[in-house]
Amino acid sequence: MQKSYYNNAITGNSSMLACLSDKSELLRLFWPNIDYLQQFDKMLCGIFIKNRNGSTVWLNDQRCEHNQEYMPDTNIVKSIITNNSDGYKVIIYDFVHPDRDVLVRRFEIKNILPEQRELGFVAFSAATSADTDIACSLFDFYNEALIHYRSNNYIAIFSDKPAFQFQIGNNANEAAVNTYLFGKEDIGMMKDAAVSWDLGTFAKNETKGFNLYITAGGTLRLVKGLIKEVKSIGAALMLNQTEQYWKDFLNKANQIKSGNDRLDSLYRRSLLVFRLMYDKKSGGLLAAPEVDEYFTRCGRYAYCWGRDAAFITGALDIAGLNECVDNFYKWAVNVQDEDGSWQQRYHMDGNLAPCWGLQIDETGTLLWGMLNHFNFVRRLEFLQSVWSSVEKGADFLIRFIDEATGLPKPSFDLWEERYGEHAYSSASVYAGLVSAAEIAKILGKPVQQYTKWKDTAAGIKQAIVKCFWKEDYKRFIRSVRVKLNGWGTEPSQSTTMIEINPKGYMRDVTLEDWKVDVSLVGLSIPFGVFDANDIMIKDTVLLIEQVLTSEGVGGIKRYENDSYIGGNPWVLTTLWVALYHTKTGNYLKAKEYLYWAADAKTDMGLLPEQRNKYTGKADWIIPLTWSHAMYVHVLSELVKAGVL
Repeated sequence: MQKSYYNNAITGNSSMLACLSDKSELLRLFWPNIDYLQQFDKMLCGIFIKNRNGSTVWLNDQRCEHNQEYMPDTNIVKSIITNNSDGYKVIIYDFVHPDRDVLVRRFEIKNILPEQRELGFVAFSAATSADTDIACSLFDFYNEALIHYRSNNYIAIFSDKPAFQFQIGNNANEAAVNTYLFGKEDIGMMKDAAVSWDLGTFAKNETKGFNLYITAGGTLRLVKGLIKEVKSIGAALMLNQTEQYWKDFLNKANQIKSGNDRLDSLYRRSLLVFRLMYDKKSGGLLAAPEVDEYFTRCGRYAYCWGRDAAFITGALDIAGLNECVDNFYKWAVNVQDEDGSWQQRYHMDGNLAPCWGLQIDETGTLLWGMLNHFNFVRRLEFLQSVWSSVEKGADFLIRFIDEATGLPKPSFDLWEERYGEHAYSSASVYAGLVSAAEIAKILGKPVQQYTKWKDTAAGIKQAIVKCFWKEDYKRFIRSVRVKLNGWGTEPSQSTTMIEINPKGYMRDVTLEDWKVDVSLVGLSIPFGVFDANDIMIKDTVLLIEQVLTSEGVGGIKRYENDSYIGGNPWVLTTLWVALYHTKTGNYLKAKEYLYWAADAKTDMGLLPEQRNKYTGKADWIIPLTWSHAMYVHVLSELVKAGVL
């Protein structure tokens, strides 16, 4: 079932992740990791008038007015839903307890009609499954809970109150709308079910509380035990505990204050997002909550890329969340391939995710990130813990040099669209080798062990100038020996054939790709092949801003003629150029881009991947962890420079 592509709000505990629509529908619930499994095809909550057939109105219905916000400095989502035609107002507090895998949906329901009446609450849910024969449901009479289950996966839906009615299968959704559930079967091989609760009589203007819990466990016994535990604690206490947890979390982080409430609140929200995108079970860092389960518009986002993660870990270190970074690099060491490389992307549990080709910048960037982390924490034991991984990674990069060009061999580019030899990828490999050599030096390793890494990096720098710098045009180009048409013959007249793997297979490639691309900033920021004030970099960045600034709404696009999701300007690309300007002292321009990015945030304070080029509103992935990371980098630099 295709869901909305837009997650308006997220909440979780780094083990369970819930995504909500702007109408408070639970769109997605991930457990036992924050990327997998997705537990529900559909879940709806509604209010009905008791003894009136067909009176159920789902709370995401268009007849209702919806408002949503986060409780200040927490990941607790507060939603206000008003149904004037049916005469009730509902306030929902959605949160996941920090220490228990339970999503709590705490409802305050108010009768706004001038007379008393009896109301009920109903929940419909359909579990996800690739095979309907193994998506099963049961009603547990002892615990008054509806349980969806499959192998090693049990999801319970229950309340403090005894259930009024239930139904498994047999078009439970329609039965819920009709307000009468037929509960003859209490277990079956059906994935859809509904359960209702009698809320009793509401006097005029009376408000009553109702708590809905969704828990998860690996066995039926475990989930039943958690049901009892949750009921014994209660939603009120768990709400207080969760609110205190998030406030304590922010208080322990580094406080960056610009004096601008809008900027500072976005910084705090960014830290709260980081925690939700960090998988405490594995240490993995999620690029974004999933939005496209069925690959209808993209290649999916709920994975860990080393590329994203190295920028994110830098932001985590700036915020003082160093333990998360330690655990991420433990994760990275564990997922490294035996040849020393890192693949394109991974699941949170460390298993290889769907990939379509090697991105060599993943390997270079992770080595670079390890040294960056050390430069923050200054703990030798960290470098010692990753040394074997650094050594394998650097040696892999040495073997990955193309003798014909002196650049890293062909791989997919930063944007995962073109196979070739790219300026950005070359810069990341340069930085990875330089970082590996520095780590070896810090650890006192023999000079001869890392001299080859330094020498190869120096050779890559020379090759970058030779292959990518165009003196007559005062600019770098983005790629050479590149496959521009992944599905057939190259569109260019200037092509050659190259060997693409050890078995001798060949492909035709275009000799040079001159498209202006923001990733060329990477030659300086962050990878430091050239100083930010180098005239080659300054001329290239000037061209980037001239060509890639989006007309009307502003911001920087990824590259010329980008067609992905309409070719919008991206938040992270705009902040990337802002970060460059902080390094050259052009703080006015950096601030302009920072404010542009801050204006991209949603009403919930979340940064998207893109801003719509026509409306300027947040577009596509919400939130994107990399966007929040770049925001922290730029804000930190500007505050440190004393210009905010």
